[in-house]
Amino acid sequence: MPASGDRTWNVPVNGNCSTLDALTPVGSLAVITTEFPSASLNVHVAAGQFVKQDGTVGTFTGATSQAVTSSATRALYLDGTNSWALTVNTAYPATPHVRLATVVTGSSTITSIADNRQCFMVCGSIADGVNLTLGTVTGTQIGTATNQKLGFYGATPVVQQTMGAATASSSWTSVEQGMLQTVYNALRTFGSGS
Repeated sequence: MPASGDRTWNVPVNGNCSTLDALTPVGSLAVITTEFPSASLNVHVAAGQFVKQDGTVGTFTGATSQAVTSSATRALYLDGTNSWALTVNTAYPATPHVRLATVVTGSSTITSIADNRQCFMVCGSIADGVNLTLGTVTGTQIGTATNQKLGFYGATPVVQQTMGAATASSSWTSVEQGMLQTVYNALRTFGSGS
């Protein structure tokens, strides 16, 4: 800060502006160099909150000096399989995680930081016209176990419905009637309407 009566006030003010310019990522969970300009292989990760898969809010307390490998590109994230611990790895995992930044290093300093934070949780309704793009190789499950509950159109969520092991024949009998009734009951339970 410029001192009282300082006639060279432009020096600290310009220095402050340069520091602010360098802080491209700001706010919760931002990753920046520990010092500016970078003089080490360490980054600072700001404290912040994030929404977990179950909808609860997690809190990261921050890291004042996280070491990163020299002459490499590293992904920084909070690892959902390890109590949301700050993790430095060669790439982002396929398991639950919160992306923070991709850090590129030289032999002794940080050369660049790409902000990879993403907002996933939206408050309120999803806007009309928003489509969910899914993978085409492995596929996507809604509910990964039979005891996980689902409900549609305001119906109370229920576990997977038991459909039975009956096999339809080529003619209509009480077996086919029972199979149709079972499917109908299951659909109504999930919320298919009256």
